[in-house]
Amino acid sequence: MKKIIMFFKILTLVFLQLSCSDDDVRVVNPPDEDTSLTKVLEFKLDESSGNTTSETFTGTNFEIVGNGINRMTGVSNNALFFDGLSNEIDGSLPSNLLPNERFVLSLWASPKSYPIGTGSMLALTSQGSSTGLMVGLNEQGQIVVQYFINGAFAQQVTNQSLERDQWNHVVVGLNPANQSIVIYVNQQQIRNANIPSGSISFPASNTPFSIGKNTMGEMMGIYDIDYFSGALDEIKIYSGEATQENVDALNAEYNPPSTVNYQWDIDYSDDTNRPTYHPIPDFGWANEANGLVELDGTYHMFYQKNEVFLGIAQQNWGHFTSTDLVNWDEQNAVLWPTESWDSFGCWAGDSQILQDGTPAVIYTGVDGIDAVIATATSSDGYQTLDKNPNPIINGAPSDTNLDFRDPYVWESGGQYHMIIGAGVSGTGGNVLYYSSTDFENWTYGGVAYQGQAGQGQGQFWEVPILFEFPNGKEMLLVQKTPDATPARTFYWIGQFENGTFTPDFTEPKNLEVVNGFLSPTVTTDTSGLITAIGIIPDEVQAEFQMQQGWANLFSVPQVWSLDANDDILITPHPNLNDLRGTTTSFTGIAVTDGGSNYLNDYNNRHFEMEATINTGTADQVGFILGKTPGNEEYYRVYYDMSAQEWVVDASNSSLSTQVRNDIRTGSYAITPGSTIDVRVFVDGSVLEVFVDNKSHFTGRFFPTFANATGVDVFANGGNATIDATIYEINN
Repeated sequence: MKKIIMFFKILTLVFLQLSCSDDDVRVVNPPDEDTSLTKVLEFKLDESSGNTTSETFTGTNFEIVGNGINRMTGVSNNALFFDGLSNEIDGSLPSNLLPNERFVLSLWASPKSYPIGTGSMLALTSQGSSTGLMVGLNEQGQIVVQYFINGAFAQQVTNQSLERDQWNHVVVGLNPANQSIVIYVNQQQIRNANIPSGSISFPASNTPFSIGKNTMGEMMGIYDIDYFSGALDEIKIYSGEATQENVDALNAEYNPPSTVNYQWDIDYSDDTNRPTYHPIPDFGWANEANGLVELDGTYHMFYQKNEVFLGIAQQNWGHFTSTDLVNWDEQNAVLWPTESWDSFGCWAGDSQILQDGTPAVIYTGVDGIDAVIATATSSDGYQTLDKNPNPIINGAPSDTNLDFRDPYVWESGGQYHMIIGAGVSGTGGNVLYYSSTDFENWTYGGVAYQGQAGQGQGQFWEVPILFEFPNGKEMLLVQKTPDATPARTFYWIGQFENGTFTPDFTEPKNLEVVNGFLSPTVTTDTSGLITAIGIIPDEVQAEFQMQQGWANLFSVPQVWSLDANDDILITPHPNLNDLRGTTTSFTGIAVTDGGSNYLNDYNNRHFEMEATINTGTADQVGFILGKTPGNEEYYRVYYDMSAQEWVVDASNSSLSTQVRNDIRTGSYAITPGSTIDVRVFVDGSVLEVFVDNKSHFTGRFFPTFANATGVDVFANGGNATIDATIYEINN
């Protein structure tokens, strides 16, 4: 009789395995099989301080490494936050504690960002080995389980993504004895598949492990792309079966908070180059602003963001909020690559409050080959965005054969209007026009304006803007790229009618005196001021950015107006005055040829200076920033009267070979002996200069000495007189 029962058990298992696919197979446990769970290892991650965490059963402490050790509220007491760039816990565990047949992993995870590669929540393996297993996430947030059965590698990937910014209970059951793997998320079984028979391969003595980083050595350039970003808690390994009853019981042990408040405090006290009053993410990479918009008294600024890679890859949309355009709070990312058409990134676009009051955005979705234009709307004041199920424009028209991206939208005459950056090979950049009555169905209207690459206007235009000034004149602003010269923002003033822009002048005007400020976003603030904020890139080598843990930042707010000559006048936004603290004033400084220390040994890397310069007989007059006491490093910004140009000289600004050490210039006409009014904003490594309430330029400098804080004025080839007021920054 026992032989007959066993025969039917085997026959049933074989039938089930042959008749079901990997996705829907259901392995039936024999009635007399033990399905209980026995806990064998546990990381509760409950420590309240220190740089270690303990494994409960062995009592071993393991070091937590990274740019900061950040604890936060978890599903039970504390959890650990992993920044996606540097945090991990690694070591080794006794192999004899690890089940090689009936293996169950239970953990709680709240992803903040999805990785660029395959980021690990728990890896029980090492690079180059043929043992162990790994449970992590891919770039779409899908759960990936990699494992070795009898030394042979295999993996399972779920169809569903793990939700960001919320606690998820993940349970993985791996049992090669009955050839099954099962994956649960929040008690729901999302994967049940066949695996090879045998046993999970573990090393003979100790098994290397890592929490928060994969161990397969996945890299992009110099960057590891296999870190986990977000919070982890209650990581437990059991011997037993991941039955629905067991998973329910494991889940019932916790009452996770309904909202996740990530908490991190990265110590930048030794980073003298990091800005403190410019908009900048807490860590990671930032690029073009994707729309500045005001809603119910709050300004929202979106931007190209990557927290897990300091460059262009799988871009998402970061989110800043402010009530005054000066002090900004970083919010959670609002757009993430999740669809087939944006699987390689949610690229730049714009924001718009629709006619019915609905907050919306429009963006470029890239799948690695083609670009589409897609939209998303918000029901909670831009805290989250819901993508529309299909793109509104499925690809580029025949009027372009280069890139097609970066939509900009405005509403006028009861319609929505949109321009998109594009270009024609051999001809030059252009902008394409579309219109819509409902923000969903768009009609192509042709090329709104065609540029000429042969006249230095670039092969392709990106992040275009079409904006109307109060006098009815309209600005077409674009950024040219690629070209033999760096990307640059320039504009025309003219009129836009019936889908066509007609400029008042043929040759575009540079927005900036000295190139370094790119891709501005523009809105009208609550006071009626036309306000713009743009990106100020680092332009340093990747190794330097990796060391500092952040890349790029945004400008202080500017106010734009238009003069009678169709020139855009740029001034600091008046709200910047609210940052002013302690004042130090200098009146009637007689600056002589070759003199120094006119500001009484003033030292600072975060300040505003307001100065009036009587150029006198000087051929060169300006400022020295970031100066060490021994002049090993110093940064000069000055006006050259004979060349009639502003000069940003970084040639002696840093001993590092990985940062900018160039000299940049920009034409600006000044009558010899006349007076210049400037406002200079210095914030760590960033410089912004406003000249005569009409022009603006930026610069970057990255000294290596912590005492490179000296500030002075100077003149060459003659004498000048300067009145200066320096304001400490209250931030």
